Amino acid sequence: MTLSEEIVDAINAVNGVHPGFRAVHAKGTVCEGTFTATPEAARLSRAAHLQGEEVRCTVRFSNASGNPKASDAHPLASRGIGVKFHLPGGGATDMAALPLPLFMVRNADDFLGFTRARTPDPETGRPDPDRMMAFVADHPETAAAIQLGLPKLAPTTSYATSGYNGLHAFGLVAADGGETWGRYSWVPVEGEHYLSDPEREAAGRDYLQHEIRERLEGDGEARLRLDFKLAADGDSLTDPTEEWQGEREIVTLGELTVTGVIEEPADGPLVFDPNNLTDGILASADPVLAARSPAYSVSVERRLA
Repeated sequence: MTLSEEIVDAINAVNGVHPGFRAVHAKGTVCEGTFTATPEAARLSRAAHLQGEEVRCTVRFSNASGNPKASDAHPLASRGIGVKFHLPGGGATDMAALPLPLFMVRNADDFLGFTRARTPDPETGRPDPDRMMAFVADHPETAAAIQLGLPKLAPTTSYATSGYNGLHAFGLVAADGGETWGRYSWVPVEGEHYLSDPEREAAGRDYLQHEIRERLEGDGEARLRLDFKLAADGDSLTDPTEEWQGEREIVTLGELTVTGVIEEPADGPLVFDPNNLTDGILASADPVLAARSPAYSVSVERRLA
């Protein structure tokens, strides 16, 4: 059995097996929209979708759980956004992001251990706290990432009022070959807004799915700004658990305008793979980033089986 298969098995042990659904981000809403890059983006990268012309996008907002019946109102219900940029000359390139500012582990083996530590005990139906604490004690970077990330998991009023982070470092390659490395974030134009405790208690299981549909009816829209935090000397490009301390230059690469809800394509699986890159964008040697594509492939194969 491959490591990717073990990882998907471990995820299924946490969330349950739900035939026909993704191993994670099982519940979501697919939308359409456009992205327009800034002149600064075109200066930093020769990528086709960053040259300033309006680019068509497919967007999927999701509940991060692998259980399609998970509640959007759970106090730790993480969200996700996948963006597929349809390139002017054909083909596509993807982005995938979460509210977490840092990832929980440094590599795929640690992710497997972290996931297995969260597996519910058959007798209680809940993870064994001792097992989880033992993993965190052995991985202080996980403890730091959890402490920083927990506030961002609180339920937001909308998918459009949540921030999302790419977690990994990527390089922008300019027309002259110059490289600029950083991490990207989707920033809601109307700001981040979270439910109050009474609002959360009153919210329905699928309130985020309903809200985004209602928001986009008629001429409604959701707008998110794409920011790129530039790495400084000494910043790790390969450790997604490392917080880049201190001030960093942030460049706005463009704005995404989500305009309507669409049905998920029936002609094949819709996948948002952060390693599906186009000329002008480079992936870092982050081992977690490298492990994502093989795990996605396992999940897709099982979803279509």
